[in-house]
Amino acid sequence: MKATDLLRELGYPARDPAVLMAMILFFVLLEFAAFGGLFGLFLGFLVAPALFRYLTLLLEARTQGRAAEPPGIELFQWLGSGWSMFPLVPLAALVGLHLFLHGRFGLATALAVDAASAVILPASLGVLAITHSPLESLRPETIVRIIGRCGAAYWVAPAYLAAVAVAWVWLAASSLPGALLHLALFYAVFAFHALLGGILRPYDLYDEIDVPAAVERDAVELAADVDRQRTQVLNHAYGFASRDNRGGGLAHIYAWLERDPDPVRGWQWFFEQMLKWENKDPVLVFAQQYLSQLLQAQMEVEAVKLMMRCRLVNAAFAPLPADRELTRQAALNCHNEDLARSLSA
Repeated sequence: MKATDLLRELGYPARDPAVLMAMILFFVLLEFAAFGGLFGLFLGFLVAPALFRYLTLLLEARTQGRAAEPPGIELFQWLGSGWSMFPLVPLAALVGLHLFLHGRFGLATALAVDAASAVILPASLGVLAITHSPLESLRPETIVRIIGRCGAAYWVAPAYLAAVAVAWVWLAASSLPGALLHLALFYAVFAFHALLGGILRPYDLYDEIDVPAAVERDAVELAADVDRQRTQVLNHAYGFASRDNRGGGLAHIYAWLERDPDPVRGWQWFFEQMLKWENKDPVLVFAQQYLSQLLQAQMEVEAVKLMMRCRLVNAAFAPLPADRELTRQAALNCHNEDLARSLSA
């Protein structure tokens, strides 16, 4: 990893407005939680899992070489994307282990175990971001494989953790105000996830680390699981749309549909769910793309039904210009002369 690449990733949280906004948001919320009594305890219980979720998604984005998305309301929901909250578990275990070893065997033993953990933790987090599998992220052979695949570049991550630990001890002993100390730690944590993503990115690990085949499940269970994933995508898209970013929300849905295991049902599912939104503009834009998909698949009956449903929502609904003639022909083939005439007008 070149020095310029290292500095670019370390500076990423400050350069990307979405990540900078997320860092400040979580910092302010947790500072309030630290001084809020019973309410602060509730706030911390709500915010801490969301923070870990966002950090895992930041790592995933940087591993893929794309910009991280701004935090949405779905981060604060306990249901869905449970894998992204999993780093809470090993972190709590490591803190507990450190306290136990420190009290029982002394500081030197605790620090030795901390050093070993700093070597393993980056690889484990990387596996989690790539596979979305908590069990795979704990598998020793996968952790060893990812360390070996990255080679010398991997050791930048443990070295960074060690440097942050030393800097934290030094700053904590200084007269630096507590809020600034906490903010520095926040930046260091965000920068670590960006750095780790930059270390993993060049090695195309998505093609080399696979989740082991799961026990076969029946069709009903598989369909329910896919619907849960679609619901997560829909909630995220709604978060974009509610902040006047309709394009970002639709792009998030389109990206999912490219890998949806049943895209025919997927397009229909998202259309039906988006019809329930109070603002109908996003679903009508989505319907134009859905109509194109139906026409390309020569599903003329479904395309005409979609047109009629959209015109019940907004009588001015029209297909994309490139699809107008195909839609008119589909209407004629389905003996819907009124629709065909309106498309010819």
